[in-house]
Amino acid sequence: MTLKSVVRRGALATVAAASAVALAACGAGQISQTANQVAAVDGAQNVQEAVPGGVAIRDAHIIVDPESGDAALKFSVTNQERSNYAVYTLESVEVEGAGEAQLTPVTSTKSYDAASNGEQEIPRDCQMVVDYAGAVEQYSAQADANPGCITYFSSTLDSETLAGDKSNAIGENRNVTFTFQGPEGTEEIELFVTISSYIPEAGSVDRGDNGLAEGAKPAEASDAEAGADDAARGDATTPAAEQAIGQINQQ
Repeated sequence: MTLKSVVRRGALATVAAASAVALAACGAGQISQTANQVAAVDGAQNVQEAVPGGVAIRDAHIIVDPESGDAALKFSVTNQERSNYAVYTLESVEVEGAGEAQLTPVTSTKSYDAASNGEQEIPRDCQMVVDYAGAVEQYSAQADANPGCITYFSSTLDSETLAGDKSNAIGENRNVTFTFQGPEGTEEIELFVTISSYIPEAGSVDRGDNGLAEGAKPAEASDAEAGADDAARGDATTPAAEQAIGQINQQ
């Protein structure tokens, strides 16, 4: 065997080992994310260990309005237990640097009202949806006709302590701790969430006949644009219009 062949095989072995380490690290990350679910409760309908259970937290991130500076926490919680009697209650949500998130009930579906005995209670196959007030008002408007088991809350955060010494915290990350009271007592789930700028949902902004959002003012036209408009209307007496006509003649 030549030295070149030995080197080549050694390089391939090194790459294979590095790939294995990378895959192991990736797998560890997936396991860590899966571990962010509260463990399932053993019971007559929940005897299969492979069946996912507990509560799942999805789409968790902090939203900041860049204009007002107001901040809110967005997330949804689903009870995935197999047992009909496994109920979870969200006791609190603590955000690093901002303290406890203030949750305010907005509305709920008929199925949730029939299944729940408390405001922040999450029965089996039910969901809690939390967002900033404007968003919750929009997608909870059809709650009466929604057959799902859903309760809607709006949230607010202390934006001043969230940003600290900086003008804002957009683009940063914070630890968020969810505390639940469940079948096995008090359980906590900690997530590392992103702080993002508020972006209106498509179609959520009401616009007038002029195409502008309600309350918005049109941008002021420059002298050249104003003069061109006057000239187009036949009003060539304004200085801006005379300048615009002069520019047209030069062309």
